[in-house]
Amino acid sequence: MRSIHFSVVIAALAAVIACNDKTPTSPTPAAGAVMALSGNLAFGNVAVGSTATATLTISNTGLAALSVTSVTYPAGFTGNFTAGTISPAATQAVTVTFAPTAATALTGTITVAGNQASGTNTITVSGTGTGAATFTLSGQVTESAPTISTVLAGAVVTIIDGANHGKTATTGIDGRYQITGVVSGGHTVSATLAGYVSAAVPVGIDGNTTLNIRLDPTAARTRFGPGQYRVGTDMPAGLYYSDPGHGCRFQRLSGFGGTPGDAFSTTQLNFDAGQWIVRLLATDAGFSTDASCGFWHTTPRRGLESTITAGSWLVGTQVASGTYRAENAAVGCEWQRLSAFTGTGDAVIAGAFVSTAGAQLVTIASTDAGFSTSAECGTWTRAATAAAMGR
Repeated sequence: MRSIHFSVVIAALAAVIACNDKTPTSPTPAAGAVMALSGNLAFGNVAVGSTATATLTISNTGLAALSVTSVTYPAGFTGNFTAGTISPAATQAVTVTFAPTAATALTGTITVAGNQASGTNTITVSGTGTGAATFTLSGQVTESAPTISTVLAGAVVTIIDGANHGKTATTGIDGRYQITGVVSGGHTVSATLAGYVSAAVPVGIDGNTTLNIRLDPTAARTRFGPGQYRVGTDMPAGLYYSDPGHGCRFQRLSGFGGTPGDAFSTTQLNFDAGQWIVRLLATDAGFSTDASCGFWHTTPRRGLESTITAGSWLVGTQVASGTYRAENAAVGCEWQRLSAFTGTGDAVIAGAFVSTAGAQLVTIASTDAGFSTSAECGTWTRAATAAAMGR
């Protein structure tokens, strides 16, 4: 009886040891592909015209390869992944982009289609478009080098692409333009003006932005604005005409060293002239002119005049030869008969500076090249006309 009892005890002990020796096992993965979607796709507020991105993770927790055949995104959202294969225990990162085009809240579902045996293939995405911050694009349109100081009025400046497409402005008399309500981003701006080659210029806008544009003329330049120019390189030698204002100052230059000796001819007009003329010689190094002189043209500013007013005039084509009378010349009246328009002393045939107010007479010869007179002289009238009026 003792031996039988001992055997039973040993058998029971062996059963306990065998039970305690078992090792726990993990759950067996699913036999097919199993899809799971994750990621924070709540974009919050994004300005209209801007973009924001977030990451969607597609996971395959099954034992078979996951074949994704399509990814569908709701309006306002896009992604950089639409189809492909994801290995078992692997993931696919997808960049989701929110690009609102209106100030409104958008909510939808991203759906991933594939061969999954189970799992989740949808995820919610949301975002709110808010009013975009706007800026001002401004600048100046001028002629291309060397006459970059020649401003161009009437040029049409237009944003031709992006969210600001079609926004436009026209340059004023100072060549400046301003386009308001521009949203940030990269854009292309065009400038057009009759007589000039149109230009298209890229610009990045992330705040109030200045964009200056230069245009090339379609033909040889016939006018020049304020600045310094090289005769023979930037502008040809010849006669130039302006309609200058008070304070106009210009110089013919022998060099560009900036010393007083570089200017061998300086003219300062302390009155508003109807026209002024300068001849630039081929031997001149350069020409300098300020804003008060306006534009210099290759053609005269006036035709044949019946009287002579303040300015510099061509004899024969603008004023006829003969004797003229300035009835009410004031102190400071100055006139000159000219053999040339170089602005140098040797170009003056005769002249006078009036120190006592009163009538003045001058006879302009048909051989004279020109005649200049200051505003203090008043109006010169041909003597025959004055006599007929009882003077």
